Amino acid sequence: MTPLAISPPSSTPEPDMSSIPQDAATIPHSATPQVLTVCIYINKQANTGPNLDRKKIQQLPDHFGPDRPSVVLQQAVQGCIDSAFQQKTVFTLLTQGYGGEKISATFDGKQHLLSLPVVNSIDYVLRFLKKLCRSLHCENLFSDQPITQHSSGSYQSDEERRVPKHKV
Repeated sequence: MTPLAISPPSSTPEPDMSSIPQDAATIPHSATPQVLTVCIYINKQANTGPNLDRKKIQQLPDHFGPDRPSVVLQQAVQGCIDSAFQQKTVFTLLTQGYGGEKISATFDGKQHLLSLPVVNSIDYVLRFLKKLCRSLHCENLFSDQPITQHSSGSYQSDEERRVPKHKV
């Protein structure tokens, strides 16, 4: 018996489209939706309150994003959970959303998952985070503007930063 010769299947070569930009070839520019991106900055000098560990907050990135609002919200909330002395404290402040990004926390010997709400705007992200931070007693932890970090590493309260009034 002689072995059969195996030849590659014959096929029609693909047309050369290298000179045509892919996005223009598939979707007209007028039909391309604009994707909203958001960036949330972390104020690492903010009062972290009784629930968040300052050392863990310092290890977070300086900002989350730019990315879709739902992703940035997930990253910020997960950052709070991961920075908590007790993850359950932060997790129990959240309510189940539908269709949004998932966050997780480990407590009581189990991993718990929760979906955040679907988010479409930076205003919603900021309101959500402000409400969460108010509950955690760590106001001003997040901002939509870059935060100027002091290089000295010392943290002063608002009271300590005030200039003393002249005595009359």
